[in-house]
Amino acid sequence: MEKASPDGKVRMKGTIFILFEDFVAAELGDDGLDHVLAAAGLADVEPFVGPGTYPVAHLRAMLAAASERAGQPADEFQRAFGRYAFPLLARSAPTLLDGLTGPRQLVDQLDSIVDTEVRKLDPDAHPARFTVLAVAGDELLLEYESPHGLFPLVSGILDGIGDWYGAGIEHRLVSTQGTNGTYLITFPPVASPTGAAGHD
Repeated sequence: MEKASPDGKVRMKGTIFILFEDFVAAELGDDGLDHVLAAAGLADVEPFVGPGTYPVAHLRAMLAAASERAGQPADEFQRAFGRYAFPLLARSAPTLLDGLTGPRQLVDQLDSIVDTEVRKLDPDAHPARFTVLAVAGDELLLEYESPHGLFPLVSGILDGIGDWYGAGIEHRLVSTQGTNGTYLITFPPVASPTGAAGHD
């Protein structure tokens, strides 16, 4: 959900910032959230709003402050946020998942889903891209292209996709080139489809 603004700073939609604030409050409490905003130098800025766009540097500063407050490695905290965020994002646009009966189908369509949803909010946005590079049996390679290299966040989203369908998937970042990365994803054998039952 990235966009270059006139000041040259790449920005992200406010929805992600709001979700991160909710995650921090859930993990660290309201006082913890206040501490994180102050440590990130954001205590006096206007509240984030979903349709707005904000510098990704703000999110990075919040991630660093929150992981330090939690006493967790930054990558671990970022991944946990991705896992937390996916079901909330999925519930916010349920029709986009219609007809997708398992994690593999969702990953296959991830790029078009992200692009569609982000451009609803901002037709000029340039969201991260997700490209399926190769498929072999129960495995595929997924390329993530973004100027920010938020690799743990993507890992957490993949965790969340597995959780959503109750079908854990295995995945790892196998290569990076600058801020782009490639994930090897292994899906469980296909069984009776469960869909996303229980997520209404």
